[in-house]
Amino acid sequence: MVVEPPQSQVVRSFSGMARASRDMALSFRVSGVLQELPVQMGQRVRPGELIARLDPTDFELQVMELEAQAEHARATFTRAKADYERFQALYDADSVSKSELDQARAGFETSQAQLAAVGKSLELVRQQLSYTRLTAPMAGTLSEVPVENFQTVSSGHPIAILSTNDDLEFEVGLPDQLIHQVQLGDPAQVIFDVLPDRPFAATVSEVGITPGPVSTFPVKLRLAEPASQVRPGMIGMARFTFSHANSRPFTVVPVEAVFGLPSGEQAVWLVNTETGTDSGTNSGTVHRQHVIAGRLLPGGLQILDGLLGGETVVIRGVHRLEQGQKVRLPQNAS
Repeated sequence: MVVEPPQSQVVRSFSGMARASRDMALSFRVSGVLQELPVQMGQRVRPGELIARLDPTDFELQVMELEAQAEHARATFTRAKADYERFQALYDADSVSKSELDQARAGFETSQAQLAAVGKSLELVRQQLSYTRLTAPMAGTLSEVPVENFQTVSSGHPIAILSTNDDLEFEVGLPDQLIHQVQLGDPAQVIFDVLPDRPFAATVSEVGITPGPVSTFPVKLRLAEPASQVRPGMIGMARFTFSHANSRPFTVVPVEAVFGLPSGEQAVWLVNTETGTDSGTNSGTVHRQHVIAGRLLPGGLQILDGLLGGETVVIRGVHRLEQGQKVRLPQNAS
């Protein structure tokens, strides 16, 4: 076969999984018993849609109690204010002493402080009552609902996990010899197993600086235009194209064309076709060419050095040849 010129780009594929760009654990800010849980896993929700509701009875009773206390404190404050104003007028007329006026003022200020304190307590309990309703802060999909209705939950306990699918990410792991070639904003392509005929354009959004559990560095890709069929958890392949600036150029030959030498080096047989013809039949002589092999690719073996492109190499019977041996070329050799 005739060797193709070295490639200026190399495409590498890595398996990965789609993930939501943002996962939020939704929880109550107060404890209680779940009274309503109208959602389920996988459900799409809109902003403000009810996720769950606690039994509000205890908080409603506290509100009623504090409202009664507030009314009593307001009445006490009104009476104390009237007494103070009356004593102020009497003091101005020299009808009461300064100590009696001070006592009336103290009663007024005390009732005023009590009314303010009860008002703050009432405001707090009313706020806690509002916390018995848990709503979606934004649109998304509920990827988990780890509770059951009528279950007692504490504040901060996850009720649902909300995933925002508008900006899906695809996470892969790259080996250490390639991670330095990936930069933020680099283009890539993602193909999901369930949608093999529909590639998605993506860009690198995060590049890990420490390896993960399997000694690969995590890289996140943001899908440019995710489809409704794509959901978190779907697996696929991410394709990266490394240019000549970042990757050593190479050509590809069949694995059978490369053989080992006693020195441990690798070589191929090149055919010199400039030796003329034999009885009108194309022929030539072979000589060894040392090469540096790279990775095994679907199309053959990478040759990183030793071939420039355009050479004719032997791809069958390489172990039966000798240096300088004359060979006959097939008519369709190209």
